[in-house]
Amino acid sequence: MGNIRKTDSKKRIRSAFIQILANKGFDKVSVSEITRLAKINRGTFYLNYIDKFDLLDEIEREFFSDIKEILLQKNKIADHRTIFSNNQILDIIYYLEENSELISALVNSNLKNEMQEKFKILLTDVFIQLHVNVDSPKIDKDYAFEIYFGSIATIFIFWIQKGMAETPQELLDIINAYRKLAPLDIFE
Repeated sequence: MGNIRKTDSKKRIRSAFIQILANKGFDKVSVSEITRLAKINRGTFYLNYIDKFDLLDEIEREFFSDIKEILLQKNKIADHRTIFSNNQILDIIYYLEENSELISALVNSNLKNEMQEKFKILLTDVFIQLHVNVDSPKIDKDYAFEIYFGSIATIFIFWIQKGMAETPQELLDIINAYRKLAPLDIFE
């Protein structure tokens, strides 16, 4: 019975947190407002989390862990000529859609830059894990990772900021066009 109540409390805390985050931004989130909106007492909050930063950290850790799991699925791994397969990218897009309330609150609050950076780091880390031999890219490795994975992270974040207007397939087409075209070719 205790675990059921704890799970219910955590769901209510997270739901209240996301709602406040979406409306006011992270800086304006307070434990008092979370507990009031979640209809729990402060003690219940503190049984689950140290503070709002701990709550945010757990939410982000689970979110990025889920995306990492999508990218590491063995049956969806890209071949050696592509960095991530279309299925991997589509699965991320579908995951973002399924979690649109959370990801929109995170991105449209004052956490956008942090989310974009964490997304880029995750994509880079998974790529390195899957492609252990990346010692000789055509430009310095750090610049290559920043340019390539930073751009893909930016596309995801921009799509979220725009309200996920494009369909998953349309967003995949945009990402694929970016991946295949030289920068100058994009504007021709």
